Amino acid sequence: MRDLNATIAREARFRRHLRRLQPVLERLRAGGRSERNVLAILAVESFYRPRLLRALEYVTWAAISVVAPAAARRISVGMAQLQLANWVTVGMIDSTRFSRERLRRVRSAEASFDACRRYLNARDALDERDAAALSRAYAGGERRHFAAMLDQARGASAARPARVAV
Repeated sequence: MRDLNATIAREARFRRHLRRLQPVLERLRAGGRSERNVLAILAVESFYRPRLLRALEYVTWAAISVVAPAAARRISVGMAQLQLANWVTVGMIDSTRFSRERLRRVRSAEASFDACRRYLNARDALDERDAAALSRAYAGGERRHFAAMLDQARGASAARPARVAV
């Protein structure tokens, strides 16, 4: 019963998160960034890592870059929550070492979308229909509730087509 209550509470929080995130998702769609899987992953990852936690990650990145630069590769950053090593691998930043320019880049929703898209494309999962398979491709394994939330977010992104300016 406790798990059911926790699941219901999480679902309600996630629905609120999706509503609050709609302006960002609309901006991405309006800019031609409309792949449902990528938008869904950004929605789920930003739910698990709200802005305050992402800000702490950026501070950690700056500190680790000075103290133990090799360890910075494993820090996940941005709305996409990709590890810095993957940001480099997909060609979105040139180094895992902290800089203001790299920080600006990973903080951008557009850059997070592009990095996530490239990451999924490299794993042949950009058009994956199965949420569990998409979860494995992106997160390296199935995470509890991640696949269900992906399905919910994909449904929300399909329900709101991009507006076309005339």
